[in-house]
Amino acid sequence: MKSSSTLVRGAAIAVATALVAGSALLVGGAASADTITVPQGQTFPAESPALAGEPGYNYNTWHQGYTTAPALPQTVEADGLHISGVSQILKGYDTARTATTFSSVIAGASVTKTGDDVFLQIPLFNTPGTRTGYTTLYPTVAGSLDTWTTTSAIVGDDASAYPAGTSTLTVAQLDAALSTFDVLGAGVLTTAGTAAVVSSFSLNGDTYQFAAPVAPPVAPSVTITPTTITPADFVDTTKGFTVNIVGFQPNEEITVGLTLPDGTVVGFADGANVFTVGADGSLVLPNLVLTGSGAPQLGVYTFSVTGTVTAVQTATITVANAAVVADAPKPQPKLANTGISDAPMFASAGLGLLLMGFAAFAITAVNRRRRNA
Repeated sequence: MKSSSTLVRGAAIAVATALVAGSALLVGGAASADTITVPQGQTFPAESPALAGEPGYNYNTWHQGYTTAPALPQTVEADGLHISGVSQILKGYDTARTATTFSSVIAGASVTKTGDDVFLQIPLFNTPGTRTGYTTLYPTVAGSLDTWTTTSAIVGDDASAYPAGTSTLTVAQLDAALSTFDVLGAGVLTTAGTAAVVSSFSLNGDTYQFAAPVAPPVAPSVTITPTTITPADFVDTTKGFTVNIVGFQPNEEITVGLTLPDGTVVGFADGANVFTVGADGSLVLPNLVLTGSGAPQLGVYTFSVTGTVTAVQTATITVANAAVVADAPKPQPKLANTGISDAPMFASAGLGLLLMGFAAFAITAVNRRRRNA
């Protein structure tokens, strides 16, 4: 028996329930656990049941459940999955998921869409661990999970038999009939003469988000916390300052440096002023101090970050006496995507590391080792 939606061809779905355009049809209990993004441009090749068990078999990928695809291709565009006509868009699981109750499979189920009716699809094997007892269940009324239709006969554990086409099965009846069973995947279906745009659907603990909106790009910037610091704290290995870098290109290489009030540029030694930002374009350099001989200069220090693609970005930190610092605001640093590990930087902590220029001062990462994000 084929583990595929080709076994539902005999199902006749003739439901015409009007739903509000743009509705989010929410029913069931717990919220979905995982979100799977289906990108814009995703294709849905027709299912290849003849290749079951062979490399070309595509049930465990996104596919068109009907071997004869609709005249209009189903597409994922910026606003969601465009689905129309007699169409069944499915994603089979890599491995069947064993369930103990039907109600647990539909807990938190939902379809968010505009346009005509869209039906959830639940393909399953009634006998777990085997390829027997195949059926696909879909709601009798789109947007409701109260009653279900089965495409193949189910012989329940309560000795009741539900033949193919039974369209008034309650959740309680299905809990009794199915008991322990294997769920093969999840999908949505439209019928002849209908069209809809599905932005997402949730089923069996997953949410499928079609063409999830891309967050607007963050403008590149550098911030320093605190913005004003005393000379004592500037060199104190228990205090220091933190640099937050955002908005650079993913995994972009950057060069950092610190300009003293007198115009001298210093930084990390051994070429270690070169870092790589994370995949989200951000990096955090925490627990930095100024080390070297003599007292730090009073005035404005400028921290610069230059990317291989992104133009130089700067931020300043002012070294002032204690009275001035006491009146300065103290914003909290953003510590996401830390680019510095907790491992010791060197056997002897507190080394002053020269990048270039004035040899008396350098930036030091206190008890940390530099690493690429």
